[in-house]
Amino acid sequence: MIADVERLRVVRARMANARCRLLLASCLLLPPFASWSQETRTIDGKKFTVHAVQQGQTLFAISRAFAVPVDELLKANPDAKDGLRIGQELLIPQAAVVKKEARNAPDLLKDGELKHIVAKKETLFGIAKKYGLDINDLLERNPELTSGLRDGMDVIIPVKKNAADSVDPVMRAAEPTHLIEHVVLPGETLFSLGQRYGVKPEEIVKASGGLPEGLKAGTAISIPQRGAPPEPKPVEATRAPGAKHRIGFLLPFSTARNDSVLEATANATNGQRFYEASRIAAQFWSGARMALDSLAALGLNADVELIDAGDDSRQWSKVMKEPRLQELDLAIGPFHRSAIEQIARVNPKLPIICPVPQSNKVVLGFPNVSKVVPSRSDMVRHAARYVAVKHARENIIALRPDIAAEKELQDQFIGAINAALAAQGARYRDSVLVVKPGRRDIGDLASKLDAARLNVVVAPSEDVEFVTAIVGKLKGLAAKHRIMVVGLESWLQLDPVAAADLDALGFTFAAGAFTDPSDPQVQHFIRTYRTRFSTDADEYAMLGFDVTMHYGLELLGERIEERPLHMGIRMSRTGPENGQRNEHSVMLRVKDLRLERAQ
Repeated sequence: MIADVERLRVVRARMANARCRLLLASCLLLPPFASWSQETRTIDGKKFTVHAVQQGQTLFAISRAFAVPVDELLKANPDAKDGLRIGQELLIPQAAVVKKEARNAPDLLKDGELKHIVAKKETLFGIAKKYGLDINDLLERNPELTSGLRDGMDVIIPVKKNAADSVDPVMRAAEPTHLIEHVVLPGETLFSLGQRYGVKPEEIVKASGGLPEGLKAGTAISIPQRGAPPEPKPVEATRAPGAKHRIGFLLPFSTARNDSVLEATANATNGQRFYEASRIAAQFWSGARMALDSLAALGLNADVELIDAGDDSRQWSKVMKEPRLQELDLAIGPFHRSAIEQIARVNPKLPIICPVPQSNKVVLGFPNVSKVVPSRSDMVRHAARYVAVKHARENIIALRPDIAAEKELQDQFIGAINAALAAQGARYRDSVLVVKPGRRDIGDLASKLDAARLNVVVAPSEDVEFVTAIVGKLKGLAAKHRIMVVGLESWLQLDPVAAADLDALGFTFAAGAFTDPSDPQVQHFIRTYRTRFSTDADEYAMLGFDVTMHYGLELLGERIEERPLHMGIRMSRTGPENGQRNEHSVMLRVKDLRLERAQ
């Protein structure tokens, strides 16, 4: 019996030793990151280790630490081709682990460097070659190596100098950044702005296209800020939740003027039958009424004040003095800049919505004013970001003719593209290629076209003569090259420019709004509007609906999915002392002689 017990003890001991050896072997096959207790995720039957990217890490370093080729990482994470983001989740395919390399995989340090443990017979030259480094880079980071290598010694691999870092897909993960717009005030300097926003003056210059003309009061510049862009602050209602709100619509009905126009045209058979400001106000108010009905069905309890603010200072000056304005929670309108500034001074706590096109200057010094229609500068930046993100790998060419009136526009467009390109890991070149054609010719543009790539030709111009010439010339080159032209929305209104030519060039531009006639929601709105008001809805009717719906939902305080008819709203503040403006734009293109979304 004793002998049997002893034999059983020996067998159990051997089995335990075998299990330990198996466990040790399996641990050796896992990359060093296994000790970080990372999540394992199964997708379509395949197992992945989930790695959260930290600042400074590169795809190359992560590849080495997990013993998975970069190509396999990119297959599992296609978006990594555009660079890494801090906090981004990378899927590490476990089936792609190279077991031979996993046994000696380096540790991935939190700052992006690697820790390599020297194995027997390894040399300094061999380690440098393995990680694509120069020996001097290793010695600079590890000065103790001058005394020679020892087995088991730790060697820090300075990934930031790794040759592979110059390859686009292994771009270093960086802290997210975003740009905010600041309108320069008199007396401000780059130094004072840098102190105020916590950035270096040269960073402001770079983000603003070089500021070739320096700081000019009243112009908008870009300020780089660390971190993700803040969520826009919603309208702050002065009423408690559930209480009745008061919304004022200050519209330029201009009743007296409209009556005189109607009287003068009573016998006319052609031409304008209504005063234009009155017509616009009527369309806007009709669209707003339809939105108010929808908001009431959603539970918004509101009293609505309809106020004729007119379109001249004599009328709106009287309106601004009315006590009822002080009781409002929200004012939509007036339409004129002077009227908005006047009511904003008298009622500094009243949220005021400017719902029609105005200069960004309308929000300067008035933190309670919001401008809904994006400006040309906002759309230029949007188009630039679109080109840089969507076509970073293509041949991007910016045309810069010698047109003095458009120099600021050119600087803004080209500067915005270069700033956006800098954030793209997978890009054809670091900055846009600039070509300087004449006003009637394309200069050496033809020699800059790439037969193997899509040529994205950016032409920030509204000069009729230049636009007409460049469209005609590029159409002839489109037979041998793939060409996409990015311009401005105003091209659609230039009579000498044929729509068929724009179609052939894949003309693309940024717009503040887009009405898709095939959208069932738009079709329903148009039918309902026509039935209710016995007239057709135009863009001001849709604007009235979208603006009222957006700010009504904010007053309602409910998280309800918002589906605008034609204009999205994403507000951004242009400095603590200024109001908000809408940064939302949409990229459109001409295809089959129709407009469609480009993304």
